[in-house]
Amino acid sequence: MTELVRRLALRAHGLARSGGPRAGAVEEAAGADGTPAVAAGEAKRRSEGLRQEITVRIVVAAIVLAFNQLFELEPETASVIRLTALIGLGMNVPYLVAIRTGRALRAQAYLRTLVDVGLTTAGLYGAGGLGAAQYIGIYAIVPVYTAIVFSSLACILAVVFATVSYLALAMLQVSGVLPFIAPPLPGAWMIAGFNLVVLNIVGWLAAVIAEAYRTNRQRLTELYGELERAHDQSLQLNTQLQLSTRRYVLSEVVAGVTHEVRDALQGAFGHLWLARRGGPALPAHALEHLSQVEQACDKAMRIMSTTLDMSRRPDPERQPVVVAEVVRRVAELKAVELRRDRITLGVDVSDALPLVLGTSFELQQVLLNLVVNAQEELRGSTGRRQITIVGRREVDRVRLDVCDTGRGISPTVLPHVFEPFYTTKPAGAGLGLAMSAGIVESLRGTLTAENRREGGVLFRLTLPAIIPAPTTPA
Repeated sequence: MTELVRRLALRAHGLARSGGPRAGAVEEAAGADGTPAVAAGEAKRRSEGLRQEITVRIVVAAIVLAFNQLFELEPETASVIRLTALIGLGMNVPYLVAIRTGRALRAQAYLRTLVDVGLTTAGLYGAGGLGAAQYIGIYAIVPVYTAIVFSSLACILAVVFATVSYLALAMLQVSGVLPFIAPPLPGAWMIAGFNLVVLNIVGWLAAVIAEAYRTNRQRLTELYGELERAHDQSLQLNTQLQLSTRRYVLSEVVAGVTHEVRDALQGAFGHLWLARRGGPALPAHALEHLSQVEQACDKAMRIMSTTLDMSRRPDPERQPVVVAEVVRRVAELKAVELRRDRITLGVDVSDALPLVLGTSFELQQVLLNLVVNAQEELRGSTGRRQITIVGRREVDRVRLDVCDTGRGISPTVLPHVFEPFYTTKPAGAGLGLAMSAGIVESLRGTLTAENRREGGVLFRLTLPAIIPAPTTPA
């Protein structure tokens, strides 16, 4: 309760400096960042809150009018209650007109709350004032709906104003300024005091609950935004991964083809040289043609050599990599998609594992490929869906096991899983595992695949660990 008071005090101070209170149902349409989407969302929430507010007023006024009509009350009492209910019902029209002006919307919201409390006080006066102490609970309607539709601060203000209004009404009646329409019951002050305490308890509880709800909703919105950003980053990284994979394999294919063609051209070039310079002399025109062919072959060989030089990808700069950080990053990137597919990702990788020499991006590419493969396998599974990443140290190496609970790999397919362009998926390219194996090999590590006895596939990645040199005592 003390924390809520502190928050409300800080909020009230900040609102006084900014020119008005903040009410959830009447916030300005422009979003914090000014984007049309945010503005549209704020306008929609404001419209929904206003609709709820008007609905509550109409329902309460209708209930009061029905009660006044069905039960026999004193003529003066009935007329005051009826007039109050009709005024409350009719006030919705100027409220809507004022809202359409778009001016001081937040101040209008709080003013409507105070008017509701005032009309309720007038209705209680018609029911007897102090003589209607047993009906004070009707005040609770205003704080509860303001807590839900507006804010916790509006709820507290409504409770305080209702308490002060009723006590002022009772004191005016006791002092003779206002007449008693109905005589008070014995112990009316005790009844009034008890009901006012109950009203304050209900109002403060509503404020606390509303504040907690709004705080949790804001946190949930922020968390959802973070998950969306992580999901977008995952999609971008997957796209980059596919492009990198295709370039890698294409580079390997181009290098292989170029090397073979160059070898064939070297053989042809040797035979041309022998044809021109060995054996009996050839006619001048034949020598001219052979010279042009030799020049063309020499040019083709230079092109092949240049292509081979370009296809030799320079190794990226290696540096110490913390394996646990890379695994956590992969888990964050895949969190949204795995949750959507109802797949559990378990991680058991200690921060105490030795460092490995490489690049975070390369190791992340390999792990993402392995997790994506497991995810695609489990997506159509009807059994337990779980992916586990386990990290262990083996003497001078670091081992990472990525296993799933899927159906496993066919024994006829298992020997070919790391071959380029080999795939059993209709929409697959057969590049991911091939590129992963190439990256691991460039890091002087190994990548293997095997079926587990309990079901599923185990991909085992091992990399050389960076072992610190022992320090000699001084």
